[in-house]
Amino acid sequence: MSSEEIERQAAQWVVFLSDPEQFTEQAQAEFMAWRAQDPRHEAAAVGMEAVLGRVRKLAVQANTPPGRSALDAGLSARPKLLRDWRQGMMLLLWAVVFILPILAFVLPWSHQSVHTAAGEWRSVVLEDGTRLELAGASQVKILYSKQYRDIELLEGQVRVVVAKQPDRPLRVLSSEAVSQALGTEFIVQEQPQGTLLTVLSSRVLAYPRNRGPEAARELGPGDQVQINAQGLGANLQTDVNRVIRTWDQRQLLLEHVPLTQALEQITRQYSGKTQINPQGMEGLTVSAVLPADKPLSALALLKDLYPRLQVQNLSDQGLMINFRP
Repeated sequence: MSSEEIERQAAQWVVFLSDPEQFTEQAQAEFMAWRAQDPRHEAAAVGMEAVLGRVRKLAVQANTPPGRSALDAGLSARPKLLRDWRQGMMLLLWAVVFILPILAFVLPWSHQSVHTAAGEWRSVVLEDGTRLELAGASQVKILYSKQYRDIELLEGQVRVVVAKQPDRPLRVLSSEAVSQALGTEFIVQEQPQGTLLTVLSSRVLAYPRNRGPEAARELGPGDQVQINAQGLGANLQTDVNRVIRTWDQRQLLLEHVPLTQALEQITRQYSGKTQINPQGMEGLTVSAVLPADKPLSALALLKDLYPRLQVQNLSDQGLMINFRP
């Protein structure tokens, strides 16, 4: 086998195993077996892994000015690297088989996205030790830089347990609000009417995203506040232990929530289509603890509270929810 073919295979192996979804024990064992077949396989694999390490090191800081400069410098050095290849075919191999797939994989690490499907709960630990717990039908984007550790909440709900790093504050950015941790644990939820922030421990500095820190308010354990473009609503007090318990048990805690909003929260965890007709629901509220990851069971419990609530599961239209007159 030619050295070019060996280098091509090594590149394919390294790119393949760089994908966490492909990095299985079986794949790793097959790669090790390939390396052991020939000393040239081992040498090619070591060389490719070394290049991958250099690319990753540049990608970690790709979103900061120094990182961009380093990445630009590394890419500008590419002609020298390419001149070391012995044939023109290897230049094409380098660009198409190796560099482009790896750059496409490693550069998004600093902007990685974490999401959950309807009814799915997920916990992830970030590079700094911060833990994110996503409720069902939620999505966040990680935007870490040298100055800030930003978590952008795109939809749904996230509980954040912050790893302390005083020189690099952690902020959760939602559509309407910025919630900056002061060494703390809190929950941020995106709602149609704005952002709901619940502080579980320590302190959080919160302010509307369109007004900046001059409109900030410092919140403590048990504080819950609604935030929108107009500002921060009144501080409400909630039972921290109860909030944590219901979250850990995947329950939906509703306290004097309008019925239509309760139905919207419940059906977010339903994977199919839903239609809610709010007629007749005006002025009705819900105070209950319902299963958060089992929407049909939650709807059945709501029907016990409001017998006139009608839930139909139609094959062509999904869930149809009405309030009978």
